[in-house]
Amino acid sequence: MPICYDEAVPYYDATRGYRAGVAERYRDACLKVIGAAPRPRILELGIGTGLIAEPFIAAGHRYIGVDMSRAMMRELAGKLHGAHRPRLAQADILRLPFAPASFDIIQAARVFHHVEDWRAGIDEARRLLAAGGALLIAENVPPDGAIPPPWTLVQKRWDEILRRMGLGAAGPRRALPMADEIMLEYMRASGADAAIIHLLEYREKPISPRMMVERRAKRMFSSDWALPEAVHREAARALYDWLERECDAPDEMVERTMIFRAVVARW
Repeated sequence: MPICYDEAVPYYDATRGYRAGVAERYRDACLKVIGAAPRPRILELGIGTGLIAEPFIAAGHRYIGVDMSRAMMRELAGKLHGAHRPRLAQADILRLPFAPASFDIIQAARVFHHVEDWRAGIDEARRLLAAGGALLIAENVPPDGAIPPPWTLVQKRWDEILRRMGLGAAGPRRALPMADEIMLEYMRASGADAAIIHLLEYREKPISPRMMVERRAKRMFSSDWALPEAVHREAARALYDWLERECDAPDEMVERTMIFRAVVARW
């Protein structure tokens, strides 16, 4: 069942957004890697509130976005001004309401780790690509060998708390269901010219362990939405207790370097 982010709209941009200029750098890197012709027809899968889309739209590209969440797309529409407005449609990326060969570029940023049947998602995107078009699937990952910042311990402790409560891990969270190399192999087996590309390196907004604990307590992660209220409340109390008793420097603000890494394919 696809995840719908309606309830995340009030805090999504504040907690998932980028520093100024990062989205513009992503746009430029994407178009450079793909070698797009002028005014390509672009489809974004999981457009959300437009964190990636806005620079493309502002530059006047022919842009269409789909998402399961109407509320997220309403948030995006409210941020846009002037003549450049994309077409938006509520749709499951496994069953898209477009004719074959409709797009020159199809992109999905930070989306496919939610897609259980990722092969079907790739096949559906392939159906919609025009001859010579490109599919770009991007995720943000830390550089190899990077030391995790202190606030990443919050996730580890949260999972430990839930396991002690007999829940295994934080609700229905899905880890990325495939490595880039496995996705690459699937694309190539279907006849694609495909490669893994580092699009850009950037710095995230700084965050502290206490801020991350507060986000858990406020159910700001989709993996927590299915937890029963009593269970979530008890787990949050235990997490706050860990923060005060055991966490070093709970209020230290730390930023980290991340990489947008993409699998790019042409059929």
